[in-house]
Amino acid sequence: LAALVTQSRSGSLASTTSTRPLRGRPRLTWQQVADRAEGLQLLTGPSSGLIATMVRDHRADDALRLLHEWRDRFGGHVAVEVQLHQAGGDELALAAALIDLAHKAKVRWMVAQDSRYISESGRLMHEILTALRQRCTVDVLLERGLSHPNGGWELLNPTVLAERWKGREQGLEASAAIASECDFNLTWVRPPLPTFPVPDGRNIDEFLHYVTDEGARERWGTITPKQRRQLDHELGVISRLGFAGFFLVMWDAVRYAHLRGILCQGRGSAANSAVAYCLGITAIDPVKNGLLIERFLSESRLDGGTEAPDIDVDIEHDRREEVLDYVYGRYDRTRSAITAVTQLYSGCTALQDGMRALGYPPELAFRMSKRMRWDDCVNGAQRIEDGLGAAQGFDVTTPRAQMLLAAMRAAQDMPRLRSTHPGGFVLSSAPLGERAPIEWTTMGRSIIQFDKDDLDLVGIPKFDFLGLGSLAVVRRAFNAIAQRTGMRPLMYGLPQDDKATYDLISRGDTLGMFQIESRAQIASILHTRPERLYDITVQVALIRPGPIMARFVHPYTERRRGREAVTYAHPALEPILARTQGIPVFQEQAMAIAISLAGYTPAEADALR
Repeated sequence: LAALVTQSRSGSLASTTSTRPLRGRPRLTWQQVADRAEGLQLLTGPSSGLIATMVRDHRADDALRLLHEWRDRFGGHVAVEVQLHQAGGDELALAAALIDLAHKAKVRWMVAQDSRYISESGRLMHEILTALRQRCTVDVLLERGLSHPNGGWELLNPTVLAERWKGREQGLEASAAIASECDFNLTWVRPPLPTFPVPDGRNIDEFLHYVTDEGARERWGTITPKQRRQLDHELGVISRLGFAGFFLVMWDAVRYAHLRGILCQGRGSAANSAVAYCLGITAIDPVKNGLLIERFLSESRLDGGTEAPDIDVDIEHDRREEVLDYVYGRYDRTRSAITAVTQLYSGCTALQDGMRALGYPPELAFRMSKRMRWDDCVNGAQRIEDGLGAAQGFDVTTPRAQMLLAAMRAAQDMPRLRSTHPGGFVLSSAPLGERAPIEWTTMGRSIIQFDKDDLDLVGIPKFDFLGLGSLAVVRRAFNAIAQRTGMRPLMYGLPQDDKATYDLISRGDTLGMFQIESRAQIASILHTRPERLYDITVQVALIRPGPIMARFVHPYTERRRGREAVTYAHPALEPILARTQGIPVFQEQAMAIAISLAGYTPAEADALR
């Protein structure tokens, strides 16, 4: 099924020059469908479908021949759809004729519903979306007869269906039987990890051990027993979870960037991994800093399968395309795609689309929408009723206005469009489009249709290569210094104790400084006055939803400035919280507290986190 969707949306992924289906107009030939018949159920479609159209046009013999052709290819997995939407006309006669056709062809007939929305509240939003698709207003849509005649196209509950099909229960029984035959497991869409070419006859785990040890000697020199234990533990977890290929793919991409002189660095929880550090993916020594690998990769995460590791690599944005092209070229387009992001309706966009479809002046829609930029759909509709509409000359009491407000509320949590993720790749050792549907973007990228968060739920690893403007600025600065002095600085050779830099930061003069340039960060920095790199690390972690909601920001600031004594609820907390003034700021600290005070294993502490 995924392969058919990919083929209908993309044509041939193997060739960038082949004719592609138009966006929004997928196409397949019957032969392409027939070639993928195994495991699929073939239903004949609604009243606008080919079989029903032939019957309605008094071509029952042609319909019977076509049904025999479909039955021969799909075996017992063919059923004639019969639908009743109480739309009048010849609907009942068509239903009877389709049931008779199914008996003649010796195939099942089944009750189906051409549902376009879940409930009556979604009907209005469906009308608006239909009008937008037809590039007209809802009024014109009704005049052209392009709207459904009633609300019968909602998802009906079993009680209503049972009453509607009383005396013809075999159609409902066939529907239930077909549904029970459609067994499906989401883990089926998880593609096999990309194979990495391993030299010298080693297997993939052995090669990861080899390059990790090479990197460890480069980073650490002599490997201490503590470092060796950490590496052996991590490599064992990676091997048991089958993620050696994932780490090698990231190592290969980062190595390519370094060879091309492209600044890049991994961030996030991957910094907890000594293996990632030794492979050159991250720049922080997790052994020296006492970081827990389970924060990044744990054998306990088995929700629907193993949760994939997540490594975000920042690349100077001017040269990110070079790395993306390298990844595409190494794994080719049939086995690589960027993930999608599903954008939901906001109050602003629901208002704009609704007003356009209902024929309001664009100027009014613009004025109102820009005043509700941060509202969701429900809150936005309420604000319009509470006075925003009246202030902009919008009469909320008219039937058309009430229709708009109802549509806005119905748009809550509804997808509006699919966009491209900034840099999340999905890679596979097998054709990716045969596991998950793929299409072309207007920019010529191949994109997997699943949202990035859905990939995490199913356990599909993604490789994040993100563009970062700050690294591009650093690159330009290095170029200027090299041109002036003849000496090019190294990013990790820069001093971390430059007093003038910390004085600049403590004054709140941080515009343009990555991660500490927001107004909330500046307001906090003026009080905490960082003096070393670790202070900035704490500062970034402090202005986050968790510490803010827990009201940890004020006590940390007071303790840091010496206006409040540092205390601990238990002596065992001191070695865990001493560096953060006795205040838990990092998720690793929450895990360490559970391990120390509750006897949790690291994997159990990660589950608690």
